[in-house]
Amino acid sequence: MSAPRHAATQLRHELTTSPHRHRFDTDRVLTTLHAVLDEPETAVALLAEIWPATPPDAGPDFVHRLSDIGAQLTGVLPTSLLLAKALRRAAQSLRANDQLHFAAIHGMRELAIHRQRDNEPDATAEALHDLAQTYRSLGVLHKVIGCADETLETYLLHHHQPGIARTLTHLGALMIEAHRHDSAITYLTRADKAYAQLPEPTTHAESLVLLGQAQYLSGDHHTADRTLNRALSLIIRLDDRAARKVRALVAETRPA
Repeated sequence: MSAPRHAATQLRHELTTSPHRHRFDTDRVLTTLHAVLDEPETAVALLAEIWPATPPDAGPDFVHRLSDIGAQLTGVLPTSLLLAKALRRAAQSLRANDQLHFAAIHGMRELAIHRQRDNEPDATAEALHDLAQTYRSLGVLHKVIGCADETLETYLLHHHQPGIARTLTHLGALMIEAHRHDSAITYLTRADKAYAQLPEPTTHAESLVLLGQAQYLSGDHHTADRTLNRALSLIIRLDDRAARKVRALVAETRPA
């Protein structure tokens, strides 16, 4: 094993071992990382452990330099799942430290890897979900909705029926949040049809409760009541816990 690779392995061990986590030397981290850039897989493995261990007081210069290294590695390993993992951890670390615009950049870099691979719709959806969390923290609901739209498109391209149903429900909930009740009804009606082809009565019932909520908010109380009764009919044979959850959601949705 080369000396730089040995140093990287040692640092990775220290970064993931509790007694050593407080000993975060930014100069050593960057020096060790730079020394293995000609071995990109080794560098990516180290980068994946550096981001979660980066303390909030690491300083903007360190964060920018670490980010630049990540960007450099995406050019070398554009479809690496380990690099995608490192970028996800970067986004989560930055989001936790309220560096939201920077977190969004790393989220988009991760998403680019999954787009290029284009063979794992759930992985793409998870990347979009994490990016949406950053956008929600930034308070830009239209970008959260944009992530959900792309998730739906991804699942449609792969004919992934459970993902389609889940995402249509999620989009319906987002439309309710955005006070776009007619759009919510459209998405949730599509979700109802998608769930009709799946053996998922609990999630189907929960989606119907949202549809009933959107119908109430749009002023169509009669249709909303019928929708909520359909939701209740789906849980007759469910276990008690799932049934109680749906009944509680129906009770919360129906006006007093």
